[in-house]
Amino acid sequence: MKYIIMSIACVAFLIGCGGEKKAEPMEHDPDAHAKMEKPQMQAMDEKLIYYTCPMESHKHIHSKEAGSCSECGMTLVPAVVTSEDKMEYYGCPMEIHSHVRQETPGKCDECGMDLKPMRLEKSA
Repeated sequence: MKYIIMSIACVAFLIGCGGEKKAEPMEHDPDAHAKMEKPQMQAMDEKLIYYTCPMESHKHIHSKEAGSCSECGMTLVPAVVTSEDKMEYYGCPMEIHSHVRQETPGKCDECGMDLKPMRLEKSA
């Protein structure tokens, strides 16, 4: 009796699933990986480090994810390491030291890392 119930259950399961379906071929999207990146950087030589408030007085606000400034509500913008010809400032690449910014190369006063040429990605 137990085997009959199990057999009926298996048959019902297979009928309910609709049998075996063939997978349809997926279209290849060569830009799929780039579309998933956040945000898409302007140049290939740039690297997203963290998100920060675009207001100079709130440069201490930082996040690993996009969001809003906890002090003014503005949308956080990506801070990216870039080339010297595109930079706005030299900054520490550590998220927690987003407030360390200066006009000349040097070392971070808090961790000793080399400051990198950086810029804030403008909102689209």
